[in-house]
Amino acid sequence: MGGALAIVHARAGLSTALLGTRFDDASIEACRSGRPHPALGVNLDAAIDCRPYADWAAVLPETERVVLAVSSDGLADVVAEIAPLAGPDVTWIVATKGWDADTLRTPSEVLASSVGNIARVVILGGPALAPELVAGAPTAMVCASVDLSLAQEMASILGPAGIFATVTDDVAGVEIAAAYKNVTAIAVGMCEGLSERLTERVLVHRFANARAAMFADGLQDMGRLATAAGGRLETILGAAGAGDLYVTCLGGRNGNFGRLLGAGQTPEQARETIGSTVEGVPNTRAALELADRAGVELVAARAVEAVLSGGAPEAAITAALQ
Repeated sequence: MGGALAIVHARAGLSTALLGTRFDDASIEACRSGRPHPALGVNLDAAIDCRPYADWAAVLPETERVVLAVSSDGLADVVAEIAPLAGPDVTWIVATKGWDADTLRTPSEVLASSVGNIARVVILGGPALAPELVAGAPTAMVCASVDLSLAQEMASILGPAGIFATVTDDVAGVEIAAAYKNVTAIAVGMCEGLSERLTERVLVHRFANARAAMFADGLQDMGRLATAAGGRLETILGAAGAGDLYVTCLGGRNGNFGRLLGAGQTPEQARETIGSTVEGVPNTRAALELADRAGVELVAARAVEAVLSGGAPEAAITAALQ
């Protein structure tokens, strides 16, 4: 996603640098050498200044806008390193989705703890697969900030890349939707994976009834969790909630992880098969802890947690739908 958003900014005519973390040296070197970006499969615009971790200090002090697209478990560390290097008036754009596993903070709360000015933060939400952003496919996104003028500024940058962005001040709703959609995608994926093992007993195609019910339950969970945190239900029913949930269930790591669980793999085997971060796993436990604090029930998260704890997917889904 970081590479895709760098391409989006370059298309808007902005001077753009793509910064890698200490884990991205190989990707940055490939781009600097004129080879395709390893994850996106395309060559980056020659105007994009690709910089490894060691070169951050050469770029950040003069930067007007920092876009963060690292995983949620690495966000706090990255922000702690970047914040002292960036100028005091920088705008922070956050594409990271999920709660911090240790503190249960949202991305905007992680940023506020380091930079102290939440008004300079814009959260990106909505269904936006990185390859489609690169291809220029029509995309709807949401820009959320307590300062709507900053959100609108970001929306105008996204426009030239074929991204139709709406703005909102419902930061809580957008962040909770972005995190919980991964949890629900695992639950929906488990239903699909079950079809691969149980079709000899039940003549069905991909457990469509169960998938639809779990999708609906997960969306309702999302609404309860968001409103408990001060978010708005209209956000959950829009692109940031229902839209992002739909596209995540269609594919991606979390949906695929759920399919593997439903097909009979253990959580450990499924993680090894996926081979990269599955943010819905820590997000499940974070969501349940937050729900306990707020006194709300989360159907999809309970089903996923049951399987992560060693339970059978069929039993977990059946219990969830009762």
